[in-house]
Amino acid sequence: MSEQPHRGPDGTAGARVRSEELEAYMLGHYMGALSGVRLFDEAARTWSGTPYEERFAGFLREIENDIGHLEGMLERLGSGRRRVAKGLGTVTGIASRLNPLSRIRERAGIAAHGELEMLQSLVVVKRSMWVTLLELAPAEPRLDAEELRGLEASAADQYDRLRAVAAETARSRFLDRG
Repeated sequence: MSEQPHRGPDGTAGARVRSEELEAYMLGHYMGALSGVRLFDEAARTWSGTPYEERFAGFLREIENDIGHLEGMLERLGSGRRRVAKGLGTVTGIASRLNPLSRIRERAGIAAHGELEMLQSLVVVKRSMWVTLLELAPAEPRLDAEELRGLEASAADQYDRLRAVAAETARSRFLDRG
């Protein structure tokens, strides 16, 4: 990736995107996304056979779609390190399966609520990345501002829907019915 001389986010002529930093930032998020998709896959299995099953299957499809968008952006930016990152992401994903929260399948337990909160956090981090890239889009023409706005809105919606599952299931976890 080379430095791109264009208008900066504030419209200043001559602002340059530091390509190496942008690439490292995006690759870090890419590795995290590969691990995150595995965590969403495990959550989908946790909620299989419940009224929430289709919601989690939908989250998984959306996260996989987000990864495709991020891969496309990295390709447009000329990233040659994506394969290395994918391998590291796979290792990270395997390690994430050792996470005690992701191994507990009891949907009614406190660990399941912690898992929901962790998934919400991952979506917040993803949304923050889209917002950051949107700030840089005026200085980097290979970043599509319209695409980024859509991805940011989708992440906000994903968060709200995950939060809804947590809210809908919290009472059964924490309130005594007696």
